[in-house]
Amino acid sequence: MRSVLAALLANTLIATAKGIAAALTGSSALFAETLHTVADAGNEVFLYIAIRRSARDPDPSHPFGYGPERYYWALIAAIGMFVIGGALSIWEGVNALFNPPPLEEFWVGVGVLIVAITLDGASRTIAVRTLRSQARRRGVSVRTLLRESPDPTVTTVYLEDTVDVVGALLALLALVLHRVTGSGVPDALASLAIGCLLAYIAVRLSSRNRQLLTNQSVPDRYVQQLRERVGSARGVEAVRRVEAVYLGPGEVLVAADVRMEPRLDADGVADALAALRAQVCRDVPAVARLYLTPVE
Repeated sequence: MRSVLAALLANTLIATAKGIAAALTGSSALFAETLHTVADAGNEVFLYIAIRRSARDPDPSHPFGYGPERYYWALIAAIGMFVIGGALSIWEGVNALFNPPPLEEFWVGVGVLIVAITLDGASRTIAVRTLRSQARRRGVSVRTLLRESPDPTVTTVYLEDTVDVVGALLALLALVLHRVTGSGVPDALASLAIGCLLAYIAVRLSSRNRQLLTNQSVPDRYVQQLRERVGSARGVEAVRRVEAVYLGPGEVLVAADVRMEPRLDADGVADALAALRAQVCRDVPAVARLYLTPVE
């Protein structure tokens, strides 16, 4: 939530400043950056809704909770980024290639972009710290966490802020080249580059949220750890099958087929399974549901 609110505040201020600067300078790259930042601010609103709605407790209509709400709203945010940030920026870049606007109020644009780079960099720093903290808890690299994380909010904010910094640098470079060469082509090319970069990030985020919405399994190394934990429990002779899927960013549903020791009677099997279920759910808080089925 801290990362999302920090990004929302930064993007709201930056979008206002970029919009004013784009109107004063006539820069297509700055206009593309304005669209980009407006899309980002809208995305943060969706992510805020995602966090609030996904945190609701289970009820009779949703016995496994509302975790997938976060994936749904994050998917909507990614689509918004693609349409508003990516497609419109590319369209603006194409128009600027054929009808390059004159450059005015150069220093206003430079000043706004420098402030934007500073604010986006600060927001990105908060997101990076959150990612590193999560990566340390899981014992993986930040790159692996970005690829596997079941929480789309921090990943989205991090990627957005990274593109924000890169986009602002491209727009700044385009302004300088426009001023030096007198040609609007660098401005148009920067708009196209910003749009293509946004479209790529949006497609990547959409793909990730689609995977999570369709009950993606937990990474195999965590499944193997669960298999070993269950297999070493008292009364369990062997583990035949373990399946684990995400219910939400911090919740996992696990189903396992276990072969119990032959010496146990029906009551002994029931007691052993109950003790094992309680132990695993206590030691691994992410396991929200654990179904153990005794098999031959």
